[in-house]
Amino acid sequence: MRRNARAALAGASVIAMVLGGTAAQAAPADDSPQDIFEKASPATVNVIGKKGSGSGFVYDADQGLIVTNAHVVAGEDALKAVIPGRGEVPVQVLGSDPCEDVAVLKLSTPQEDLTALEFGDSDEVQAGDEVTALGYPASLQSNVETEKPVYTSGAVQSPNVPADPSPSDPHFTSTIQHSATLNPGNSGGPLLDSDTEVVGLNTLQNPEAQGQYYSISSRHVRSLLKPLADGLKKDDPGWQLVSLDDQNATALFTDPDDQQAVADIQKRVTDAGQSGLLVYNVVTDSPAARARLEIGDVITSVKDTPVSTMADLCDVLQSAPAGSVLPLHGMYTVNAGATDEAGHVTKFGEEWDVQLRLSKK
Repeated sequence: MRRNARAALAGASVIAMVLGGTAAQAAPADDSPQDIFEKASPATVNVIGKKGSGSGFVYDADQGLIVTNAHVVAGEDALKAVIPGRGEVPVQVLGSDPCEDVAVLKLSTPQEDLTALEFGDSDEVQAGDEVTALGYPASLQSNVETEKPVYTSGAVQSPNVPADPSPSDPHFTSTIQHSATLNPGNSGGPLLDSDTEVVGLNTLQNPEAQGQYYSISSRHVRSLLKPLADGLKKDDPGWQLVSLDDQNATALFTDPDDQQAVADIQKRVTDAGQSGLLVYNVVTDSPAARARLEIGDVITSVKDTPVSTMADLCDVLQSAPAGSVLPLHGMYTVNAGATDEAGHVTKFGEEWDVQLRLSKK
């Protein structure tokens, strides 16, 4: 199943500093959005996989490190970044945390004279401040080799708010709510203040309200960069899930057949008085694959804890030690009629149990 980019796709004080390489120089206060765009666009990249695309930005030029949203790279076996003026460069995922929706990538080929963006202090952002968002809207992608990011501008509506956008998304503890439009494909791009400093990681929009967009605060993002760059993947078993409690679940998929399949599963499961998380992708050789999870399985509990939303699941994953084994309980749906290893023909709604071993870091 192919998932559509969601919303913006499609969730101690920070010291502003340059994390290596040639940094975009801070602009004078109240620089125009166009000026900010010109300074920041060389560091803003288009992250492209087989299933979709999004945005990201270089934050450490010496190491060739890029930060983006975890949902941008989820389920991808191969990724590349298109750097303005440089073309496509393969990238690898160093670390990913779907429960925080942040991932760190590394350019596979060293690049000279990269531009890195500078982080600002999101704690200093105030309501009414002007902000500029950069990214690569999917609808505008025609020639990825030559295109540049686009920008939108707006004002901060609330400088520090939690966000619970949908049952299929994690709980975001610290976001900046603003009016700078985020279109599908903008996820993972930078939200910049008037000094061309990153104050947020563009992530999502409020599906229930017009003109409300959310970027994970730079303070929170920066606290995750080192563990992710060091290979943190404990909370990423290599699956993609959608909550059957999500009223907009079918909108997450681009293929009409997938949309219909999800709608059918959602109706049958909920009509049976059940809820859970539907597996719609499993990465090869991931912890989820080794646990023999398959597309169409519905996870109903983890470690004897019922899970019907991503926030439920993340509560369990984030409290579990790295390398630990978690018992998963669920039910069959689209795999009904298949024969298991014991020769048993599975039926819709029949229950299963597996053991999931988390990554060691």
